[in-house]
Amino acid sequence: MPMSTDEPTQWQRMVAGRSYRSTDPELTEARAATKRILHEYNTTHPDDEATRDRLLRGLLKSAGEMIWIEPPFRCDYGNQITFGNGIFANYDLSILDCAPVTIGDMVLFGPRVTIATASHPIDFVQRTGDMYEYAEPITIEEGAWLGAHVVVGPGVTIGARSVIGAGSIVTRDIPPDVVAAGVPCKVVREITEQDRDAYLAAYGTAG
Repeated sequence: MPMSTDEPTQWQRMVAGRSYRSTDPELTEARAATKRILHEYNTTHPDDEATRDRLLRGLLKSAGEMIWIEPPFRCDYGNQITFGNGIFANYDLSILDCAPVTIGDMVLFGPRVTIATASHPIDFVQRTGDMYEYAEPITIEEGAWLGAHVVVGPGVTIGARSVIGAGSIVTRDIPPDVVAAGVPCKVVREITEQDRDAYLAAYGTAG
């Protein structure tokens, strides 16, 4: 059987983790279609939870139960984002989902968190003349909490139940059950039972 000479589309190159051109008409129209959905989502009446839920579920690859994403919410395509159950995102969550973004159950996002799978070549000619991009998947495991203004870069996994301090830039994997912070983000310490006890001593239970 003769080998196929068909070249992969830019979309196929992107989702396969290869270099691609974001200016490709198919990709450009896909982002425009997502922007139209997000415009409707972000301008709904504050009390219209049903419409926002419908729009979000139609946009994302997969969405669990009890998801609350405060408008405005932004993403590139939507269909590469998987949300687990019990997700809460404060204002201005931005997800550049040029590669898969997988978010586990009970993940919390502070205001203005950015999750960016996409990046550009260091080489000037490839970056500007050839307009190449590439993207690497991001995973945020169950129970993680990302503080305000956190940026998560391509290829990163944030471990289960870990806490990322506000303003951090996460460029490498973070293990489970730690507090991490900084630019670049680094592990500060492990999370222990003392954290629970200190919280209860200071604030008590919710009653």
